[in-house]
Amino acid sequence: MPTIRLCKLLMKEIRFHEHAGEKMRRRGIIKGLALKTLENPEEVKEGKYGRKIAQKVFGEYLLRVIFEDHENFILVITLYLTKPRRYLRE
Repeated sequence: MPTIRLCKLLMKEIRFHEHAGEKMRRRGIIKGLALKTLENPEEVKEGKYGRKIAQKVFGEYLLRVIFEDHENFILVITLYLTKPRRYLRE
């Protein structure tokens, strides 16, 4: 799991699980978008298994970053782009 940088707002190290790295490569999502979403999300929701989901709109797509919030770091599990209307309230 490569370390990326400290999330300024959360003051925690951000790490990407291998699964997240593979999904980024396959889906053409750059790490910078994931980091922007974690640092300044439009919304954070509760997910399954105690995980959280940070969401941010980029153009016509919504980036959803599923992560675990550990004591000293954030672990990104997976992420994907989708249509905002599926998850955002009007």
